Amino acid sequence: MELAGYEFKGPYTSVAKVPLDARGVYVVVCLVDGELHCCLDIGESRQLGNQLKSHSRTDCWEEHAHGEIAYCYRTTTAGSDRDLKPNPLDHDRIDRSRSEQVGIESELRWKLDCPCGRNPWKEIEKYWEIYQSYEEAFGPRGSGGLE
Repeated sequence: MELAGYEFKGPYTSVAKVPLDARGVYVVVCLVDGELHCCLDIGESRQLGNQLKSHSRTDCWEEHAHGEIAYCYRTTTAGSDRDLKPNPLDHDRIDRSRSEQVGIESELRWKLDCPCGRNPWKEIEKYWEIYQSYEEAFGPRGSGGLE
């Protein structure tokens, strides 16, 4: 199945179909009458199946699902053969062994709107609005000069 330009396996309505120890990116979706209805969450893990089996956001998925919850996943390698940079608020999550999966997760969070999970892009938008309101109220940043 293709999601936002990436090929994923699934959707599977049983988390048992997701490999326990595979590294990669997951997308939790809602199916209505067997058809993809919406995206609930996106994440990455070094142990996809284990992560999904005991995920801390299952309550959020259930709250926002309009049908059946299903799981899609894409395995990744330890490095990256792409030049995809994660968003700037994810800099603390980056190490070379996770760069591909964190970059893909970041791109998917940009492209897909999900009600569950942290979306740093929304945080950037919020801070940008605050920045613009300060600039409007006080002028350009750093233009205050000492007298």
